[in-house]
Amino acid sequence: MIKNYLELNKFEVEKFIQFINRNKINKLSFEDMDKEIKSEEFDFGRGVILKIKGQYIMGMASIILKECNKKGIAYIIKLDINESIEDKRTVLCEIIEESKNIAKKYGAREIFLGTKDDTIIRNLNTLNIEKQYSVIRMTLDNIRVKYSPLSLVKLSEENKKEYLMIYNDAFREVPNAATLTENDIDEYIKKADENNYIAIANNEMIGFLQFNIKDGVGEFDLGLIKSARGKGYGKQLLETAISFLSSKKVKEIGLIVATKNTLAYDMYKKRGFKESKLVSDWFQLD
Repeated sequence: MIKNYLELNKFEVEKFIQFINRNKINKLSFEDMDKEIKSEEFDFGRGVILKIKGQYIMGMASIILKECNKKGIAYIIKLDINESIEDKRTVLCEIIEESKNIAKKYGAREIFLGTKDDTIIRNLNTLNIEKQYSVIRMTLDNIRVKYSPLSLVKLSEENKKEYLMIYNDAFREVPNAATLTENDIDEYIKKADENNYIAIANNEMIGFLQFNIKDGVGEFDLGLIKSARGKGYGKQLLETAISFLSSKKVKEIGLIVATKNTLAYDMYKKRGFKESKLVSDWFQLD
């Protein structure tokens, strides 16, 4: 039997928490798990499914449904098969088929599955499902700034509409990029963490920068609006991010990128960023 999260009874929810936490050092609380699953990404719980047999959780998957009606794309993540099961391939196929059915009901025309689990990947390969691209983490050794940085304006209540437009324009065609909503922007502003900026060139808003600094490690994400591309602003925006994080005295600068996003991936490699970690491999499903 396959159920979504909202269909679980109390006993099944308890089993689900145990399943999620079985290999974790830092265990998730029910409150944290419930908040994550009931997010807009997963249509408030309908996109998280479990394969259940009697008292056992056989496997699960989370389906990002938020992009279905915006871009026609669904992403299956956190695919997890109980390691004690002998016939993992059958359970995998059942979960994938149900995930595809749900995604198509939400309007998905393309469905991608992301994982770095070797067992799952081997089983996908036996089904003739091959890797299309990877999402990787890259880090930079040479943090000396090469170009003058662009001006940055902090995200605020006054410019949040512009930020929203810039972000979604910049990421409209980027693999694995999420569409930002007004609620997302309001959450950014509420945190007041000074991590989100609009980039200015020649008195025009041309892009955005997002930062995350934790334990001395600085990561960033960047994007240019379509009309600003091909003018050298991408390199300037990249140097602006490096300059910003250098000023914060971080001990490491990193980023996450999809290898399918060749323009960004090639730019980072040319700047000296090197692959440090595989985040996930991605497979397109029929």
